[in-house]
Amino acid sequence: MIIKNIIDVFFPQLCFGCESALLRNQKILCTNCLHQLPFTGQHLYRNNDALDKFYGRLSLQNCSCLLYFTKEGLVQRLFHHLKYKNQPQISYYLGQIYAFQLQNLSWLATVDSIIPVPLHKKKQKTRGYNQVDGFAQALSEAFKIPVDKQLLTQKVFTISQTQKKLFERTTPNPLRFSINSQPHHHGQHFLIVDDILTTGGTLESCGKKLLEIPNSTISILCLAQTQ
Repeated sequence: MIIKNIIDVFFPQLCFGCESALLRNQKILCTNCLHQLPFTGQHLYRNNDALDKFYGRLSLQNCSCLLYFTKEGLVQRLFHHLKYKNQPQISYYLGQIYAFQLQNLSWLATVDSIIPVPLHKKKQKTRGYNQVDGFAQALSEAFKIPVDKQLLTQKVFTISQTQKKLFERTTPNPLRFSINSQPHHHGQHFLIVDDILTTGGTLESCGKKLLEIPNSTISILCLAQTQ
């Protein structure tokens, strides 16, 4: 404990939002930045702007996002650290916050497994982790739902979403993902989780692939949604 206190004095943990030194009982974000997070509240309403993204494109049981994402904003800074600065713990931290907000939703009791949107093995090797895994783990712990990383895999390597043109991001690629389903998967309710909902093209591709499983249903939760 003494050594830790000394380290904290000379190398204090910084807030990923404003880079101020965190107090001993704080992690990831300082209290001020935590209070500034732009929560969507979408989980409180069956019909919301996240679900509207998939209208006419994908049959969903439920869909909501935790935060609104804006350029140069607090959420963008958080996700920059998460995806490009080797800070996967941010995903778990935000997942814990979302799990607390979702704790009274009855539909989560019908979910059979959580499916993180998979990265191509080349991209995951380069990054060292899938930035969605911490989110999936937090939900799994909170609701006692298993995470299945084997059912859905990404076959096609793609460039970053930020480098794609709008049409490329919106258009789903049916060959991008593959499934390894077994008879016990039939009739299950899958919860797909991702970091940021932009146009919905990636999630649509995942969802349509999972819906190839007989009598399956899907829901989606994301950590953030672009405005």
